[in-house]
Amino acid sequence: MRKVSTHVPTRGVWTDSPAMKWEDALVSGNGSHGVMVMGDPVSDTIIGNHCRLYLPQGNRFDVPEMAAYLTEFRQIIEREGYDKALSFYYQKAKEQGYPGLLMSDPSHPGFHLHVETDHHSYYDYQRSIDYETGELMVSYQVNGQTFIRKTFVSQQTNQIIHCLSPGQYRISLQDYQQPLMKQTSMIHHHTMHTHFDYVHSDGGYDVLIDVKASNLQPLDDETGFHLQSDQPILITMEIRPYQQATDRSIIKAKTGKQLSYQRLFERHEKIHRDLFDRVRLELATDDQRKQPIWSLVDQAKQADQMTPVLLEKMYDAGRYMFICSAGELTPNLQGIWTGTFEPAWSGDFTFDTNVQLSIAGALSSDLAEGLNGYFRLIKELLPGFHENAQKYYGARGVLATAHSSNSGKHMHWNEDWPLVLWTCGAGWLAHWYYQYYRFTGDTIFLQHESVPFLEEIVQFYRDFLMEDADGTYRFTPSYSAENGTGDNATQDIAVAKEVLTNLIDAYQILGYSNEKINSFQMMFDKLPNYQINEEGALKEWLTPDKGENYNHRHFSHLYPVFQSREFNSETDPVMWQASRIAFDKRLEAWLLNEDGDTSSTHGRMHSALCATQFHMPALIDDIFRLLIANNCFFSSLMMSHYNEQNIFNVDGNGAMPQVVHEMLVDYSNNRLTLLGAIPSSIPSGTIRGVRLPHQVTVHQFTWDLEANKLELEIESQIDQELSLYLPLFKGSEQHLQHLQLVRNQKQSLHIELAK
Repeated sequence: MRKVSTHVPTRGVWTDSPAMKWEDALVSGNGSHGVMVMGDPVSDTIIGNHCRLYLPQGNRFDVPEMAAYLTEFRQIIEREGYDKALSFYYQKAKEQGYPGLLMSDPSHPGFHLHVETDHHSYYDYQRSIDYETGELMVSYQVNGQTFIRKTFVSQQTNQIIHCLSPGQYRISLQDYQQPLMKQTSMIHHHTMHTHFDYVHSDGGYDVLIDVKASNLQPLDDETGFHLQSDQPILITMEIRPYQQATDRSIIKAKTGKQLSYQRLFERHEKIHRDLFDRVRLELATDDQRKQPIWSLVDQAKQADQMTPVLLEKMYDAGRYMFICSAGELTPNLQGIWTGTFEPAWSGDFTFDTNVQLSIAGALSSDLAEGLNGYFRLIKELLPGFHENAQKYYGARGVLATAHSSNSGKHMHWNEDWPLVLWTCGAGWLAHWYYQYYRFTGDTIFLQHESVPFLEEIVQFYRDFLMEDADGTYRFTPSYSAENGTGDNATQDIAVAKEVLTNLIDAYQILGYSNEKINSFQMMFDKLPNYQINEEGALKEWLTPDKGENYNHRHFSHLYPVFQSREFNSETDPVMWQASRIAFDKRLEAWLLNEDGDTSSTHGRMHSALCATQFHMPALIDDIFRLLIANNCFFSSLMMSHYNEQNIFNVDGNGAMPQVVHEMLVDYSNNRLTLLGAIPSSIPSGTIRGVRLPHQVTVHQFTWDLEANKLELEIESQIDQELSLYLPLFKGSEQHLQHLQLVRNQKQSLHIELAK
């Protein structure tokens, strides 16, 4: 193996070849700006991204007035079934001008900056991402001279910062020639300003690129410079979105004392490192960590299982993705990055599983402030959510979309994909509103953010739900996400239960009136019971004659297991066993079936989240192996939606830390589960800083399966009692008592593991 450079990051990845496609670029971000660096020494490309850039397509987002047809729609469902009813419903929408299954406005790149040199004879090449600092680095040699390119996205100044070694370069901004944007460029001294007007809106954005070099010569078309400098060249890049037409004269770059790259980086690094270092997983040595990423992947493939060092890096990559992508908004399908104007599914906020997975590990990773962008996004989409509820169902409250970007209006449905019938979306989004309180204890947030959103969802239920003759609620129409229609989809029931439970709890915590609490309890009591089919499995639709489709990547009906934690083996053993059988059926028909309907990283991640709850460590290993064997990530360790690096998607990255946390240390229903799904491939290690619900911090958790030892240091911000549960080490439990946690006092446990 070639000699490793001294700047190879221990917490990061590196490879010895440039990216050949944008999906394989180095990535960094600060929650508003993102950057992708291809790393070609001769003809490099720096792609600038911003969380607000969604290209208006000029589509009419007029929600059809469908409430008047709801009664007839329901009658047709009852008499003739969903197919006939959907045909009727869709035709009525088209009569009003509904175009059918519109995608949301797509995410798009802000700029492509090309950096060209004559360094054709380069050697000793490497490019790297340092997850701890957010710095990207490209290094190589030409004729014995070392050239280095460094990039980060400043957490302090909100700019993309790039540094080039002394030399000669040509930099130019790509003319997108995008028909839905008007692009004009000009140069003012050492600043390049490019203005983009959206054709189909009053919005657009400006790109400001400021260059500090000893010799600058503007290009004739004012889209770049010829550079020559005997000192390092500093390039600062900034994207400024706007919503109204602005003066096209030069917009000045940020002014102030000019700092060196190193000083700018030091100020940024302190902020980024603080976020990254709050939680740390230790499974490997520094020598192992310094190996190139594709060597680590090859080792895992040869072993036919996840290796500790690769899992550690994938865990770090997941937290890195969230730190880079969450801030002003929340990660979309592609985090905060894209290199194309035509991303799959518009690269938007997809709410029927993907956004939820991308933020799955935020709270347990001690990154609660990263959810502020999530809450901001939902608030911005609320006007559309209100309109959806009113126009589709004549209801108050909110009806969330399945896809959103610039609008919260529900325009993505047709007969084949009747997502407008999926009414539990807002309730699923509300999961994190209440979880935020459970992790932080922030009663101000609970009162002013969580409760109002939960109340809006309940208001929708009050107007939408029908009652059967016995007074039981009926969800009709109902849809189990992307897997079919049928009254009373199980996820609808599960989400409604969670919403009402959380609202009742919140009212009690805040001391609200018993009258409202009782009304919510009455609603809860009228929800239908879950059903078990003839195979003993939890049904996906609580309709007697509706069969199961196990060959599917969505795990919606297992929501009580992987998300709401409604029950477990102790609180409801019957439903727990039925859920396990339903899960096994899904594994057989889809996850572990080579002829399954489709590959899907998000389906594998939901499988893993279920496996942690069912205490199935071998399955965890299988899921990790599938990701590796099927090449489901790029050199940055950002993941792909399908096998063989097909479609850049980050929901798997967001879920990975949560999977690791749950398989090691987990909490629900007043039970602390230790090593609940630890796979044999990860025999020892340490994790520090994990957060749990009810304001619990795991300061350190160390396990050694060969030595049969476990050590735990834990602290709670409130007085509470927990039961300890070691499902894979039943012999240990007889020696354990309930754990009494005293407010703000650390407790240490040393447990001998015995099966």
